[in-house]
Amino acid sequence: MGLNKSTLANYERGEAEPPASALSAYARLGVSLEWLVSGEGEMFANPPKAALLQARGIDPALFRQVGRLVARIHKEEGGRLPSDAALDEQAEAYNALLARAEDPTDAEELESLLPWLEARLRKRLQAAAAEPGTGKRQA
Repeated sequence: MGLNKSTLANYERGEAEPPASALSAYARLGVSLEWLVSGEGEMFANPPKAALLQARGIDPALFRQVGRLVARIHKEEGGRLPSDAALDEQAEAYNALLARAEDPTDAEELESLLPWLEARLRKRLQAAAAEPGTGKRQA
């Protein structure tokens, strides 16, 4: 989702109010904003798609392809990830790709979304590197 895990946990425990950008990140994953804000209605904006995503297993070839993309973009942007962080980043990117697809079972559609995923990751890394106080700024 592009959010710090501890910040996300604060939102989910009700210890902090999420800004619109966090709500938007949830919406991109298919969570209904009505449910998120009020607890009313369906949890997922598109329940059939959510059920499909939950029922489908991981496509190993696509997962590897996303992992290579994550590693390449991090290297090009001057970052190094410990193996656990790389796996977390790979899983997050894979899930974002599936959530973005209209039909997450369509391999051709998923393949066509890889440039979007690359641009999204690159933009997030560049924003993090430019953000004061993150410790991620280039020397």
